[in-house]
Amino acid sequence: MKIDNLAIDIRDVSKKYKIYSSPKDRLKEAFGLNVKFKEFQALNSVSFEIHKGEFWGILGKNGSGKSTLLKIIAGQLSATSGEINCVGNVALLQLGLGFDPELTGKENIKYSRMAQNLVSDHEQITDFVTDFSELGDFIDYPVKTYSSGMYSRLAFATAIAGNPDILIADEVLSVGDISFTQKCLAKMREFKNAGKTIVLVTHDINAVKTFCDKAAWINSGHLISSGDAKTVSEDFRSYMMHGTMPSTRIQKKGSQIQNNRDINEELWTIPNENRHTVKSTKIEITKYRFYDVENESSLSELCAGKWVEFQIEFRTKEFIEMHSFGVTIHNRQGMIAIHINSEFFNQTKEKFESQSLNIAKFKFEIPFLASDDYSITLGCSEGNDGHLLEKYDYDSTIYINHKKNHITENQGGYVLIPQGDFEYVKNV
Repeated sequence: MKIDNLAIDIRDVSKKYKIYSSPKDRLKEAFGLNVKFKEFQALNSVSFEIHKGEFWGILGKNGSGKSTLLKIIAGQLSATSGEINCVGNVALLQLGLGFDPELTGKENIKYSRMAQNLVSDHEQITDFVTDFSELGDFIDYPVKTYSSGMYSRLAFATAIAGNPDILIADEVLSVGDISFTQKCLAKMREFKNAGKTIVLVTHDINAVKTFCDKAAWINSGHLISSGDAKTVSEDFRSYMMHGTMPSTRIQKKGSQIQNNRDINEELWTIPNENRHTVKSTKIEITKYRFYDVENESSLSELCAGKWVEFQIEFRTKEFIEMHSFGVTIHNRQGMIAIHINSEFFNQTKEKFESQSLNIAKFKFEIPFLASDDYSITLGCSEGNDGHLLEKYDYDSTIYINHKKNHITENQGGYVLIPQGDFEYVKNV
């Protein structure tokens, strides 16, 4: 692709922060005095190119360096080394930028634009912000009187006002209620269709796969992979679920990527201790996975309408009379999509000796759920009354995919209808 088609050229960008033990030390250094400080490497030699008219997604965990990179691109931060060149007018869409709770919505429009060095246009965009945010008379009320949803509406509308060549959007899909979120997504599509260059930071992997052409994954300040949005999204999803790293696509040689899960080649998931809500000294759930019996392989995504096994490996620490195992799969809004318990399948209480390694297996058909990420909760109980022993809430996520056909192609909603019939009865 031609060089003159570049919108953003990111070359060997690094960013270090100095961490002082107290504000006084920062002041002392400003006067040329020697003080002790720690260095934090937020970005480490990040390089990639974004071309005009492309829609990029930037993925990464909290603290990975995503927002730091966006602020450098938008000119709000300076890189420690390397350079970023942007062609055209850049707007940073970062919710709440420059807002003062004591000021009215209209006043905050002005001060937010000042924070982006766009103060000269604040009067001409006030009408647009008022209309898009749907705040009505509240636009003249102090922001401290706003609900969180109203605050988000003002923030999004203010950020997208104007006509930038490059839109840098930081976590904008979490704004407001569902109807306003849809309005925001429609506006993003409008920007894309107009040939604007968009860079979107989000934790929503499915949004990157749906809306973005290209994507980059940043972890601990390193660029892990970049390129096709679907490929990078699946790399990131696999890492978040199983800790697996795409070694063939790591772009910074020698970088040490840390994660808190020990994973083997079979894509078992080690439970996250941070999600361990009910604990027992009698048993340990060591790992779990979805398993394709036919192909004898672990699954990183599920296909609606297919039979799978959900396997839970557990180790007993003393004699146990197991009552049951249970698994719940929630959708993005926390609704229960699937809940199964071994009791449902006529499983009777089972005795296990101390220091034994065992596997509990569920076998079931994945319902025709809409394609999306779903979270996994699992646990087990003992005794006649089913006393809860172990539980992990929202421990990891799995992507459920459905193969579209002429019936499901344009369906929306929570559950898809894979087949059906329709007819008219005239002149009844």
